Amino acid sequence: MDVRSPPLEDDLPDTDHRLRESEEQLRRLAARVQTAREEERGALARELHDELGQTLTAIKLDLGRAIVAVNAPQSPRVAVDRLQSLVGLVEIALQTVKRLTMSLRPPALDHLGLAEAVRGEAMAFRARTGLRCYVRADQETTALGAEQQTAFFRIFQEALTNVVRHARASAVRVTLTERRQDVELRIRDNGRGITDAEATDPRAIGLLGMRERAALVGAGFHIAGRRGKGTAVTVRVPVAPDPIRRPPARARRRTTQRPRKR
Repeated sequence: MDVRSPPLEDDLPDTDHRLRESEEQLRRLAARVQTAREEERGALARELHDELGQTLTAIKLDLGRAIVAVNAPQSPRVAVDRLQSLVGLVEIALQTVKRLTMSLRPPALDHLGLAEAVRGEAMAFRARTGLRCYVRADQETTALGAEQQTAFFRIFQEALTNVVRHARASAVRVTLTERRQDVELRIRDNGRGITDAEATDPRAIGLLGMRERAALVGAGFHIAGRRGKGTAVTVRVPVAPDPIRRPPARARRRTTQRPRKR
């Protein structure tokens, strides 16, 4: 007869404490997600109003001046100057739209794949912060699904944000490795190194968000640091044996083109 002993009374408060702690973490994460959404909407509204709105207003005014100049045959040079100014303003508007689009979702992730999207983000990171950022990817195609690619990319972005905020680093090395059994993304910096207490701090919403993103796509998440030697963030997800690798959309279009008849 199997007689199981009841749980010890001393274990119950500890379990309740862990449950309350987990619930509190989830509440903080939900609040942070909501705050981040509002901040993103506010930033987008300001960008649209302050930059794109002003640029379009300037284009409207210059169009009016160009029409007046075109109707004045004695001043063709003025009309040419107005038209050149319009070209410059349109270019500014296009750059603003491109930047806003990139901030919402990088087109490279859909059209060129994860490796190229990571390289593009690394270049923008270098330009924005002055920190060196090196990327090495051993595959251009990927076995990851669209949702997994998005999760990896957002974790990569958050890791770079943490480098700027906390690491006091001068360089970051990123490796994207695709093996038969798994796909791994590793981001390493040469900064001060995260401590164990910081890595397990329940108030670290950024780390909690990265862990949650990884868990939602079936990936493992690990972060560790060595004092004065930097921090390494590793995300790894298993893949099915011998996966059918799908090239990015642009590559698929190239490979499906039929040869021209001579």
